[in-house]
Amino acid sequence: MKQSPSQNFDVRADGQNPSYIILHYTGTKTAEEAEARFCNDNPQDQIGRIAPHYMIDGVGQWIKFIEEDKRAWHAGKAQWKDITDMNSASIGIEIWNSGHEFDCEDFLPKQIDSLVELIENIRTRWNIPNANILGHSDIAPGRKIDPGEKFPWRKLEIYGVGLMPDMGDPSSEAEAMVSAPESFYQALRDYGYTYTDDQTVLLREFRRHFLPKLLDNQELDLETCAAILSLARQAA
Repeated sequence: MKQSPSQNFDVRADGQNPSYIILHYTGTKTAEEAEARFCNDNPQDQIGRIAPHYMIDGVGQWIKFIEEDKRAWHAGKAQWKDITDMNSASIGIEIWNSGHEFDCEDFLPKQIDSLVELIENIRTRWNIPNANILGHSDIAPGRKIDPGEKFPWRKLEIYGVGLMPDMGDPSSEAEAMVSAPESFYQALRDYGYTYTDDQTVLLREFRRHFLPKLLDNQELDLETCAAILSLARQAA
């Protein structure tokens, strides 16, 4: 692990411990560019002063910027359930990827293997359940879209990291939900999607994480309803 200390942090509110892990992509052409940005501590550059706790570069190396017990500035304006200060509640991990602004290339297998190992390492110190491993787009839908629809959430789940829906035969409850869309959006709110009430945004960003093959579908469908019901059961 490479140490690259950043000053872009402060104290977690109310002395809380991290209970979430938030995943991001860097959205930069190179990992070196991202590292330099995360170490920018110019007091006049308030917008540019951001940093995660860790970054995984293009060869799978861990780069540590901030101690885990500190509040890193990675989430920005965000909300999950009733938590509006996600920086205080979480550990932020950036994975180098050029993002939607550039090539948005596939994540490399060595990056994902390294990420799984890092999350397992973090969870030896903090109680972070699988339901609390989220993307930036989950906690700030409509404002952020990273780590993006190419991020292999299903591979993480295979290794025991994060939750993904169990897509068996749809239940009668899922069928009823298609006919009563408000019950779907209430289920999203109950699961944690409380940042916005914009249903178009919520549907798209839920799918970006859990059903990327349906990302461009603008209609609520049976598979999407079955997915949120499956996740709710697993998180209960």
